[in-house]
Amino acid sequence: MKPLRKATPLGEPRSRTMLATSSNELPLRLDDVVIVFACNEYFVPYMSVAIESIIENVSPERHYDIIVLTRDISPTSMITLTEQATKDNVDVGFLDVDAALGDLELPHHGHFRPETYFRLLAPTLLPNVKKAIYLDSDLVVCKDVSPLFDTDVDGYLLAATRDADTIGQIDGYDATVEPYLKNELGMDDPHDYFQAGVLLMNLEKFRQTISAPQILHLATEREWRWLDQDVLNKVVNGRYRRVHMKWNYLVDWQHMRRTHIVRQAPIDVQLEYDEAREERCIVHYAGPDNRPWLYPDSDLAELFWYYAAGSPYLDELRGRLAESRSTAAGLFRRAWSVAIYHGVMRAFDYTCPGGSKRRENIIKGYMFLGGTTG
Repeated sequence: MKPLRKATPLGEPRSRTMLATSSNELPLRLDDVVIVFACNEYFVPYMSVAIESIIENVSPERHYDIIVLTRDISPTSMITLTEQATKDNVDVGFLDVDAALGDLELPHHGHFRPETYFRLLAPTLLPNVKKAIYLDSDLVVCKDVSPLFDTDVDGYLLAATRDADTIGQIDGYDATVEPYLKNELGMDDPHDYFQAGVLLMNLEKFRQTISAPQILHLATEREWRWLDQDVLNKVVNGRYRRVHMKWNYLVDWQHMRRTHIVRQAPIDVQLEYDEAREERCIVHYAGPDNRPWLYPDSDLAELFWYYAAGSPYLDELRGRLAESRSTAAGLFRRAWSVAIYHGVMRAFDYTCPGGSKRRENIIKGYMFLGGTTG
């Protein structure tokens, strides 16, 4: 049974929703756990599930302020998300990124969206906040996030998990990844590459180290393979507080990540990845397809739908799922996914095993012709 909504004084609107340009303008406490999302209007229902998962796992002893970085979320959606926070120790606010971005074009490709860059603006948009958890919107939180927030990041720009998927690519699945990270990102050790979907950002140190114009210039000087995640790894270069992968467990995408990609990684990475699955605190549905809202049989999709049951967007989520199963466009997308990920990719893995020269040459040829593997 969901708790009653917060009481408000007579005559005062329940939602004090406003689109602010700085955290100084938000009607939030910002004195305990601060969590940041970046989202557009279309992705609001999925972010709502992530927010619901946070709300259902908060500690009654702490206060949580959730801040959404956006440039197009509607007032109606802002009110809905604000009123979703029915517990007295959770509040939601919204920050407009347009003023900080100006006319800047944000290069992106594949399944990535421009909103992924917004986290780079968090230090500027939250000038009165020392540190904050950044979360992608395609995840669910299974436990209280305050222990992650309490991680000591003094002397570091951020805390994050090693990226088991990327490390598996480095060590055999995709021979083009290591030279890219070493030669183009300038990483001393590509095995230190972190996954940026869950971060504890030391906003104070970011403000002391690199300005918003500097990091945005770096982000837009070319189209990086994994966009702003690459930019953050380039800036940090392996010097970050490492946290256990249980705080950013990457699901077994297409039921291939565990057996085909992570299994190429060193044994310590494999063991940590497997431990994270059992001890998961945050489940991240990272990947270009096979998302739980369209594929309820995907890995750990049941967790997404468990929290979706408490979201005000449940009917819309169900409607989008039904549409994907009945319309021509939805059916084509599903057929394409099956053909690529269960046909072409599996055949490629079989005929060109990880670490083979044949595999390396084909991937290099694909990249030369303009293909991406992000």
